[in-house]
Amino acid sequence: MFKPLSTVFILLTTAFTIKAQEEPKNSIEFSPQFSVGVFTAQHKLTGTAYGGELLYHINTENNPTAWMKAMHLKSIDVVFNYKNMSNIKIDGDARKGLFGDSYALLGGLNISLLKAGKTEFLFSPAFGLGYAGETFFTNQNPLIGGHINFTSRASLKVTTALSPATQLAAGIDVLHYSNAAFRVPNNGINSSSLSLGIIQYLNTPAKPSENISSAEESYKKHSVDIGVNIGRRGVYQSKDGYFRTGLYTGYNYRLNPILALSTGVDAVYYHSVFDPANFGQTYQSYATSYDHWRVGMALGPDIWMGKLALMVKYGYYLHYNSYRDNHTYWTAGMKYNLLDWAAVQAKIYVHKTEADFVGFGFMFTPRL
Repeated sequence: MFKPLSTVFILLTTAFTIKAQEEPKNSIEFSPQFSVGVFTAQHKLTGTAYGGELLYHINTENNPTAWMKAMHLKSIDVVFNYKNMSNIKIDGDARKGLFGDSYALLGGLNISLLKAGKTEFLFSPAFGLGYAGETFFTNQNPLIGGHINFTSRASLKVTTALSPATQLAAGIDVLHYSNAAFRVPNNGINSSSLSLGIIQYLNTPAKPSENISSAEESYKKHSVDIGVNIGRRGVYQSKDGYFRTGLYTGYNYRLNPILALSTGVDAVYYHSVFDPANFGQTYQSYATSYDHWRVGMALGPDIWMGKLALMVKYGYYLHYNSYRDNHTYWTAGMKYNLLDWAAVQAKIYVHKTEADFVGFGFMFTPRL
C-alpha cells in the first residue's frame, strides 16, 4: 500500500520542483574580466586592464508590458564595474599608474537574442556614472579631466546552465567613460574586455507585473516637444567653464508603443563666445563659435520604454559661425514623462566623436 502513495508523492514533488525551476527568478552574477584592448581617439595605449562586474538581474520574463515583450527583455540590471588600469600606458610616455582605478554604477538591460536549449545569447547595454582615480589635475593624465564621468557599456554574452540554479556566462564588452567635456581634456578611455563568470539564481521568484502602464495604453500618436536645458563646457586644462543653454522644438510621430520618429530644430545659446585675443581660454575645438547662437535641424528615432524614452538625432546646421569647418552635429539623451504633458530631460550635443556639453532641463510634450 505504501508503494502507490510513495509514487504519488514522488510525482507531486517532481512536478513542484519543475514548476519552481520554471518560475522566473532574480539572480546575481559575478564576472571577472581582462581587457583585450584599451584605446582612445588621439593616443595609442598599451597594457592590460583587469577587473570585473557584479550584477543584480531583476527578472522581467513574466512582465506583460509591450516594450519588454518586443525587446525580448530578460532582466533589468544593476551593474557595479571595476577596472584596475595601473598597467595601462600611453605609447611613448614612461609614467606608471597614469590612470589609476575606475569604478562605475550602471543601470542596464539584458536582452535575449537567441535561445537554444540551455544556451542563450544576450545583448546587454548599460549606462551610469563612474569615478576615475586619476585626472589631469591630479597627475597630468592627458585623457581625463574630472573624477566623475558618464559611463556606458555594451556587452554580448552567452550563458549555459550548469544546474537548475546556476549558469556559466562568457562574454565580450566595450566600456567607455568620459565627462562630456564638463572638464577638458576629455578624450575619455575605451576598454574592450573578455569575461567568464557565474550566475546564481535566488530562491525568491520575481514578482509579475499585473497591469500594462497607461503610457502604453494611450500613447500620443502625434505630439510636439518644446524643451529647454542648460549645461557647462570646461576650459582646456582649467577648472573654469562656460555655460550653454539649449532650446528645442520638434514634432513626434509615434509608430507604435515603442518606436517614434521625430524631427526638430536645435538652438544653442553661448553665454560666452570665442575671442581670438584670448585663444587659450575661449577656443573649444569643434564647438568654437564667434556668435552667441547656433541653429540646426535634426532627425532621428525615439525608443520608448514606458514613460522613459531614449533619443538619438543627426542634424545639419542652418546657422553656425564656427571657427572650424563644421556643418553637422548629433544629439543623444533621454526624457522621462513626469506628467502626460511634461518631462525631465538630459541631452548631449556632439560634433563628430567629440562631446560639446550635456544639458539638463525640462520638456513640454502637448498632444496634437
